[in-house]
Amino acid sequence: MRFDELAGRRVVIWGAGREGRAAHAELAGRGIDSTIVVTGSAEPPAGVLGGDAAWTALLGADAIVKSPGISHTSAEYLALAERGAAITSLTDLWLNENRDKVIGVTGTKGKSTTSALVHHILRATGRRAELAGNIGIPVGPRVGDDVDCAVTEISSYQAAELSASPRVAVLTSLYPEHLPWHGGYDRYVADKLNLLAHGPETIVLPARTGELADRVRERAGNAEIITPAELGIRVSEEAIEWDGGLRLELDGIALVGAHNIVNASLALAAVDAYVGGVDREAALAALASFSPLAHRLERVPSGDSRVWIDDSLATAPQAVAAALTSLAAPHTALVMGGAERDLPFDALIEALAGRDDVTVVCTGPAGARFARDAEGRALRIRRARDFADALELARAATGEGDTILLSPGAPSFDEFADYEARAAAFRAAAAASTPT
Repeated sequence: MRFDELAGRRVVIWGAGREGRAAHAELAGRGIDSTIVVTGSAEPPAGVLGGDAAWTALLGADAIVKSPGISHTSAEYLALAERGAAITSLTDLWLNENRDKVIGVTGTKGKSTTSALVHHILRATGRRAELAGNIGIPVGPRVGDDVDCAVTEISSYQAAELSASPRVAVLTSLYPEHLPWHGGYDRYVADKLNLLAHGPETIVLPARTGELADRVRERAGNAEIITPAELGIRVSEEAIEWDGGLRLELDGIALVGAHNIVNASLALAAVDAYVGGVDREAALAALASFSPLAHRLERVPSGDSRVWIDDSLATAPQAVAAALTSLAAPHTALVMGGAERDLPFDALIEALAGRDDVTVVCTGPAGARFARDAEGRALRIRRARDFADALELARAATGEGDTILLSPGAPSFDEFADYEARAAAFRAAAAASTPT
């Protein structure tokens, strides 16, 4: 659906969060009236319809602009879909208008870092680029003539509503995540790969083999599929190299972890595909000036001799396994756990098999289940009463030169409002720590 199709229609915005309010403001700026509603039992914010009035408005709408957080498995969504309601989203409206100027990035993990890397490389090589989407900057305004590219992070929630694809699509990874929202793994994959279902020009993948590649080929249509290796971009333990004798040593960049180096190679490939041949030397050099995003394997200040690393955004077990492979320390205390989502821990348990250099400190309902599942398979497990106790146990398990890694593999909602609040507690403990 396009913005201009909403003119003169009864438009209801379903959801009053950041994207819902951005949609309301964008429509108002285009001269399109809309009403914001929320469903559920909570008291609606000022100026927002709730309760029976919200449902009546949704039933009478000509078009519904849905916020990403509203699940496709909710009773309200299913009822509206069964009635044939016209449901779109701010991301869908915007992408239909701007698709030719968009690099869209998705993936279970790595999409924020890869989006930021693409944006950084574009700007460092002389292109005028914007960064928006799930990274925290809602889309909306038309991409003007003064912008060469809008780099857009797109979550599975946002991809599910799309009826347009970006010109270049990047997929970083694929494994189970957000399954209750989508209604199972197959539906999650279908919703995420809907990003590809509407005519992208180019799709960038890490490799030609594996589940991600197999699933993409089913949805790619006539799009060209490329990988970094096919463009001559190679990653080793020491460097990123590009055909033509170009080489960037990894100790000259701030990214941590093999998976983030793969993300860097995807970003290079996406920029090269989008611009039709980038200045390779300048693009590689841009990686050296990139600052990693917060809460993604980010080293934080501490008052003791330990290395404290905030990876609070790692909310899937596979992401925790990847984090562990990226660290080199005599001993690591992994603080993991949180709210329960019933994701399988097999990948993380396998990554810990035989490792006596890692102590896993478990917290929350998810941590308790991990401790049960990993008993007899992971060598060092400690059970904490809560997050504060987990940090004390992590300190007790480590000494000078060791690492305390917050990589939870679960959401934060058992104790905290969000991942940022959990990270703040971790950072406060690191800052308050003293040598032992």
